[in-house]
Amino acid sequence: MGREPPRGTGLLSPMRLATAVLLIGLLSAATPAASQSTAQRLELLERRVNRITDLTLQLDQVRRENQQLRGEIENLGYEIERLKRKQRDIYLDIDQRLSGSQGGGAASPDTGSSGPGTVPAEAPVVDDRPSAAPLMASGNNAKIKAEYQAAYDLLGTQNRRYDDAARAFAEFLKKYPNDPLAPNAQYWLGEANYVSRQYKTALDAFQTLIARYPDSTKIPGARLKIGYTYYELKNWSAARDTLMQVTKLYPDTTVATKANERLDRIKREGH
Repeated sequence: MGREPPRGTGLLSPMRLATAVLLIGLLSAATPAASQSTAQRLELLERRVNRITDLTLQLDQVRRENQQLRGEIENLGYEIERLKRKQRDIYLDIDQRLSGSQGGGAASPDTGSSGPGTVPAEAPVVDDRPSAAPLMASGNNAKIKAEYQAAYDLLGTQNRRYDDAARAFAEFLKKYPNDPLAPNAQYWLGEANYVSRQYKTALDAFQTLIARYPDSTKIPGARLKIGYTYYELKNWSAARDTLMQVTKLYPDTTVATKANERLDRIKREGH
């Protein structure tokens, strides 16, 4: 009989050798797979981090752009308000200059707020008083004239205190409803509210003038401004009707010309 190899010589039995080879093969196959999975996970994580970084940068850019847009919007808002104030001032200045020409002489259809004239906006009260009738004793009262002038001056381009002017004219009418200056105060009450974009209040003031002081030389201008006010209130039907009435009541006058201009504008705008 042959001798068995001594133990500890490092030789493996066939079974052990097969098991060892199998384990080595499994380890060899598993190692690249595990390594590849880890690399993929790292790559995916890097892509996600990069994506988050890109999104963060984009968000920061959007925030900066929004801040810039908000600043531009605020500037535009200020500019729009400035232009609105300037437009109201120009409108009122022109209206005051035209109204100043009504002093003296008999009343005619084209006198009043929209008639021609070159009197400065700071025209004295004597140039802005009703011409259809002489001033009564109360109208010659220096205190009454001073109060009217104070209210009128608030509308001037130097003050532009339209809300204060409206309150002053309202107070004047409350105190002196029958004074010869009352019709003019009623008209300017409407104007003060109109330029302040208080259109419903302005409409009521102009309509009150027509109802309460039907002989006032301000009536043609008040009718025209009622048409304008309906336009601002987007009541197109009432605006058209009122302006057409102005053209029929006062043909060949300045108020009729202005009424036709606004009617053309309404037509162009498709209302």
